[in-house]
Amino acid sequence: MSRTPLMLPSVIAACGLALAPGPVAGQASLHGWVQIGRVEHRIRFGGLIQPSAGTMFGGAVGVVVRGRLEVWGEAAGGHLGAKSPDSEDRDFAEVQLLGGMRVRPWLTLQSGVSVGTYSAPLARQRWTTLRLGAEAHLPLAIEGVQGIVRGQWMPVVSVSGVGRPDVALTAGAGLEWRGQRVSLSAVYMLERYDFPASDPSLRRLEEVSSLRVRATISKRAPGRI
Repeated sequence: MSRTPLMLPSVIAACGLALAPGPVAGQASLHGWVQIGRVEHRIRFGGLIQPSAGTMFGGAVGVVVRGRLEVWGEAAGGHLGAKSPDSEDRDFAEVQLLGGMRVRPWLTLQSGVSVGTYSAPLARQRWTTLRLGAEAHLPLAIEGVQGIVRGQWMPVVSVSGVGRPDVALTAGAGLEWRGQRVSLSAVYMLERYDFPASDPSLRRLEEVSSLRVRATISKRAPGRI
């Protein structure tokens, strides 16, 4: 393995420490959100499609410093019910640490690490993912409403029992309404993982699509940090 993939987690960890709240002069705001969503997971392998779907719940807490630097800790989970005879019921859970830097009033660059599991009656699969991406907020004609566009590239993905995908991407789009302390959003997300195979007819593809509704509460931290 080349040194670049091995160095990337260290770089992300360093960025997370740099973004973490510490003894710097500047105003900070605290944020928390909860969300509910509908998730569909599809595995395509050897001409077979193994679909499953269910409801997910999640939450997060974060801090934004000077309106530019942010760090989020997120957790989500739920149950996926089998939708075909070839698939099986599974529980899933994921935790994520995500850091961001706002480089424009409407654009934030992001990096982070997520760890997730899919648990079936006879096996458990673990996913560890390094994420690099961006999120844009685009003003619309309606006051207080913005469009959201997200994209992430996952250069390092480790999946137990399967191996690493050649391509791993996620994209999303939606709408957000922002008030002074509360905001509401609805976003459609799609993740895709393409795994290598010597025989194209046996190529493994995995897709995770979701529609997520989120409520966020913000509060300015007292004093200076």
